[in-house]
Amino acid sequence: MKRVIIICRTEDSPNITSRLKDLTYMKSEYEKLTRFSILVTDEALDDFISGIQQSLKFMDKSTIVEVFSPDFVISPDLSETIQKERGKRKPERSPVEKLIASAEDSALISWDTLALAAIASLVALIGLFLNNVGIIIGAMLLAPLIGPIYAFAITTTTGNRRLVVSCLQTILIFLMAIVVIAFVTTFLLSLTFDLPLTSEILSRTVPAPIYIIMAILLGFAIILALSTGIPESVAGVAVAAALLPPAAVVGISLAIHTPGAFGALILTLENVAGLMAGSVVGAMALQVTPRSYREKMNARTMLYRILWMLIVLIILLVFLSILPL
Repeated sequence: MKRVIIICRTEDSPNITSRLKDLTYMKSEYEKLTRFSILVTDEALDDFISGIQQSLKFMDKSTIVEVFSPDFVISPDLSETIQKERGKRKPERSPVEKLIASAEDSALISWDTLALAAIASLVALIGLFLNNVGIIIGAMLLAPLIGPIYAFAITTTTGNRRLVVSCLQTILIFLMAIVVIAFVTTFLLSLTFDLPLTSEILSRTVPAPIYIIMAILLGFAIILALSTGIPESVAGVAVAAALLPPAAVVGISLAIHTPGAFGALILTLENVAGLMAGSVVGAMALQVTPRSYREKMNARTMLYRILWMLIVLIILLVFLSILPL
């Protein structure tokens, strides 16, 4: 159940009232403004917001629409509806506007997230050289890699070209930072220590098409998980598992095991392409799209172009992964 608050000019209030048939709401009138407090079921929210946005085109630009999730609702009029919602026990899905807002926050890189990625890469490096899975998992918990992947999917299906480019830049910067830090650290350590090529390192120098399938499934599952309110720190481990260790192994291989660098790079790119493709498909399955018809058409055009580019990239990576190293 959602509570929708709408504040508009009193002369515009009939445009809102016409959309409130069969809904439970409270209307408060002031000197120049009218405030609506409306209860809407989760299933009906998207259709209701779409209808309200159509009404906003004919109203003053100062109109405000806010959506809240009440802790609980007690209403004799809605008791049967509330019981039905509880009985269905469907995970609560975030409104499109909330998904878009969170994607905008995750699309851009900051010094804080870059520093966190650097620390995570160093921790992963230690875990790889010690052949310690626990330390590698700890690094995954730190790595802020899920944000740009998630933002890429949402901004692709909503047609925001500027943020799509920002997401791609952020992903590239994160991966390059991990590779460079791993390379420099490994090279400096190799001047003093005899660094072992552990099984955790060597296993990430052998790419295979199956990793693309795994990454696509992970990307799809992550979007579904985040849209239902699962904490980002939990879902982010899956992304970090696919990207952080292989990218670190690229840097390690460039420093002390050159023959494995190409395989580790292909594996990293396989996981990146798979995660991006899977997350976009997940956003499509959730029907995360703009609300206006014109924006939907523009978003669809961009979506198809990006999907074709991802398909071509995946085919190329599959070919490269089956080449003898």
